[in-house]
Amino acid sequence: MMRAGPAGQRRMGGPMLYAGVDIAKTDHVIGAVDERGEALGKPMPFRNSAQGFERAAAWLEGVAERPEDVVVGMEATGHYWMSCYAYLVARGYRVCVINPTQVAAVRKLKGLSRVKNDRLDSALIAETLRIGQFDETRLATDEVQSLRTLSRYLESLKGELAEVKTQAICLLDAYFPEYAGVFSDGFGAAGRAVLSKSALPFELRRRRRGSLERDIAEASRHRRGAEEKARALMGAAKSSIGITLGQEAASFQVKSLVRQMEFLDAECAKVQGLIRGLLDKVEPLILTIPGISYATGAQIVAEIGDVSRFRSAASLVKYAGLNSSVNQSGKFDSGGGPITKHGSPYLRRALWLAANRARQFDPALRAFYDKKRSEGKPHRVAVTAVARKLCHVVFAIMRDQVPYSPGR
Repeated sequence: MMRAGPAGQRRMGGPMLYAGVDIAKTDHVIGAVDERGEALGKPMPFRNSAQGFERAAAWLEGVAERPEDVVVGMEATGHYWMSCYAYLVARGYRVCVINPTQVAAVRKLKGLSRVKNDRLDSALIAETLRIGQFDETRLATDEVQSLRTLSRYLESLKGELAEVKTQAICLLDAYFPEYAGVFSDGFGAAGRAVLSKSALPFELRRRRRGSLERDIAEASRHRRGAEEKARALMGAAKSSIGITLGQEAASFQVKSLVRQMEFLDAECAKVQGLIRGLLDKVEPLILTIPGISYATGAQIVAEIGDVSRFRSAASLVKYAGLNSSVNQSGKFDSGGGPITKHGSPYLRRALWLAANRARQFDPALRAFYDKKRSEGKPHRVAVTAVARKLCHVVFAIMRDQVPYSPGR
């Protein structure tokens, strides 16, 4: 991540050298430039392996006399940068992980938009460091990295669950459209109990109402309403306008999708339990903000990591990509434009969701939201403004280690 802090403040005296590593899955390339932007030697490829990292370190030793004489930059390309980063840091090098959009800007500046190869890219990364401003990147602690991994995995599981439910809805809309009007939550415990045994009308018509009623009552853990639901299902099955062509295969698929829902729900519960334990250990104060759940709070904390790496709340806002873009030329100034979306998409999404909940529970944030709405801002824009404000709140809580206070 690149942020404010000129390179000249990092080291007094002596030329500063800049090395760039173009990261890939199996092979990387390292190149370097001096303070004037002149290339230092020929960029060198090396493998993503222990031997390859040793080769890269030897190349750096040939460029700079001491590790403190050079800053190494690499793009945040998936997770492939982490091993190389950890190796170079252990060897005493300062490493900065930079946003690919910054390298793209330098590429455009130099008129190389249509030129791309690994050797050129390593030099462009080094040049991005030379003309930019940077801070060294620090990997998260074990707990924070675990929290980040689990939070992202939970979002992935929820996405899978939503996709499975969408598939089931499409099938039921075609074969049993009346089903949606029987249960308030068609995939709740009672609904799944029905679908797992008799997914479509032709199966429900074969069942006895007493048996169907028992399944609903046991799944919902009370008999109240079970008789009414069973009667409604039987009536809907008898008068259903759903198609019947291929109904045996469709029924099998619906039951299979229900089993997948059960599995994904169980996995989500396990992951949520692990997340709760980690968040209570790492940063429980985030939960003092009204409306922030364990899942959302964990993702915010995990994506921020060590808050001390941000010099101000504004830096955190920028990292989240919630800062406004600028459109100004001559006497024209559009004011704050749309948000840049240049930062962490995970953090931005988590903050937006947290803001949408927090503005419903916290009077101060609700007043701020209402003010934006009264100014003519659409709901989404107003919530984004609340997310930006919430970013400042989160920064203060994590920095000062104090619970949230609306009047603070």
